[in-house]
Amino acid sequence: MRKKIVSIILGTAMAVSMLAGCGSKEEAPTTAQTEAKADEGEAGGAGEEASQEGGYEFKDTITLICPVKAGGDTDRNARVLAQYMQKYAGVNVVVKNVDGGATVMGMQECLDAKPDGTTLVVNGTDLFVPYMQGSSQINIDSFKTVAIPVIDNTTVLAVNKNSGWNTLEDLLKASQAEPNSIEYGGKIGASNQICGIAMNKEWDANLKFVDVGNNAAKLTALLGEQTDVINISYALATDYFTTGEFIPLCLLGAEKNELLADVPMASDYGLKDVDFSKFFWVGTGPEVPDETVEALADVVKKATEDPEFISSMESYYLTVDFMAGKEAQEFANQMYETGLLPYKDAFLQQQ
Repeated sequence: MRKKIVSIILGTAMAVSMLAGCGSKEEAPTTAQTEAKADEGEAGGAGEEASQEGGYEFKDTITLICPVKAGGDTDRNARVLAQYMQKYAGVNVVVKNVDGGATVMGMQECLDAKPDGTTLVVNGTDLFVPYMQGSSQINIDSFKTVAIPVIDNTTVLAVNKNSGWNTLEDLLKASQAEPNSIEYGGKIGASNQICGIAMNKEWDANLKFVDVGNNAAKLTALLGEQTDVINISYALATDYFTTGEFIPLCLLGAEKNELLADVPMASDYGLKDVDFSKFFWVGTGPEVPDETVEALADVVKKATEDPEFISSMESYYLTVDFMAGKEAQEFANQMYETGLLPYKDAFLQQQ
């Protein structure tokens, strides 16, 4: 995944165009703060292995703002990362959930924080959606990128076993026989809605988008056969795939995930691969000193080199692939330009 997109970056213009947008009108945020303290014997207490080797010394608690509710994959990744950052930073690292505005509220809180490097925000592909809607001025270029520690090439198209569709071909034949009769459940204004647009365009899928809510709501709807098909990160539905209640029809990525070797690609059916893989990104305010950003990136790098962190991420079928600073920022912007931007007009028409 990284090699493929980085090669695109190197073969195109040296700079990716700046993104801009304005604030969201979604519900007011709910905030829950929990400390991601490492259990003794696992990641160790704060400072147990964080010497900094005479270099930068962190003195205050570091807060990772997670701009969505607790319980999803972004929240899970943030908590695992906080655990291992704490191991190497020498101070407590806590996770704070700030839900609202399609991740805008959490990102804004990071931008408003004191620029001392103690407040970070984590996000992924959805950070671009409010910008693309024109509802927010905030985008990845509003921040200093610390790092991308993890690539999530696990998004799958899933159906209930009772649907009678065992392959992507089965689903597409049914959708083409009765256009707009098969419901694709997702969250309006999120990247999964754009994924539905992409599948309809690239595969002539004729799926009908239905707003059922976030990942937890999508799983409930598919389990109860209240919607026909969803996209979901594989690890969030592992139990259902293991029992056979759900069938993963296709990996929605640009390349095979060897940790999900049995899940076919669209290209296995002679179709264009629709890439809705994700990155897990860490950023901080634009006024934070470069020295501090570099020190934070070094802590994240150490975390990604920890065998226990790698094992934890792989248990969720994720790929640890560290990128820092500008490289990470350009990688994310390129994913936006190739994966989301081509479907912008159709997406805006559905709002």
